[in-house]
Amino acid sequence: MEFIIIDDSVFDLFTQEKLLLRSGLASHVLAFASPVEAIEYLNRQTVQIPLTVILLDLQMPEMNGFEFAAQYGLIDEDIRERIQLFMISSTVDANDLVLAENDPFIIRLLPKPLDIPFLKKLLAEQD
Repeated sequence: MEFIIIDDSVFDLFTQEKLLLRSGLASHVLAFASPVEAIEYLNRQTVQIPLTVILLDLQMPEMNGFEFAAQYGLIDEDIRERIQLFMISSTVDANDLVLAENDPFIIRLLPKPLDIPFLKKLLAEQD
């Protein structure tokens, strides 16, 4: 399974990538510090995109996670069907939790730091 991590924190990108690879959950990880670059990458994909999980940071200066999700919604549906989008954040803002729950493209808001066993369980439930 391929993972895409979108986070403006270089530290979070590095640690999440290492956790995913060492756990065996990910066979390949792409990391983007820019959500705009991640959207551009996704827009270049075809329906042959591998099954992919996106871990999307909520708070980013260039484009926040909800703005990214809105842009993600414009991507070809055949491509989106091969992607599972999770938001990841250390937020305790109840409004953020409600927005994430009501977003049609975000499966779930996950807490930081990334909990690999919990993520594995969620992915198994999605199958």
